Amino acid sequence: MTPVFVDTSVLIAAEDTAGGALYQACLDWLDLLWRTRSGRTSCQALVEFYDQVTTAPVPLPQGDARAAIRRYQTWTPWKNDAATLETAWAVQARHALAFGDCLQLACAQHSGCAALLTLHLPHGSVFGGVAVWHPLAQPLPAPEKETR
Repeated sequence: MTPVFVDTSVLIAAEDTAGGALYQACLDWLDLLWRTRSGRTSCQALVEFYDQVTTAPVPLPQGDARAAIRRYQTWTPWKNDAATLETAWAVQARHALAFGDCLQLACAQHSGCAALLTLHLPHGSVFGGVAVWHPLAQPLPAPEKETR
């Protein structure tokens, strides 16, 4: 499976046990990405995740949030650099999106991902060669057959 970039919104939704179908769809996607070792994210997404889940009206305990971030560290999160910012600015200039979304798209591009799993952009859109997938709208791919 080709790498899929996961943004903050999906990481947060995967912690919201009251989220119903969205919670389950996010868990299913993350499970697939773990099993296929094809999940990608960014340092920015992890920082936003920690900030948002630990300051929510019903906060996730800091230790639990830190443990989640430590797990996602195995995905070698993308670190923003000058090239990432230039790409984000180009996406913003061309598509007039919020800068945070442009930065996630740029991180996805630089991470070699053809898809961004997010709740914040229109499903099926393509920006800078990165397809936008909403966890509820994008079916999980069929398992790849193992070759012997």
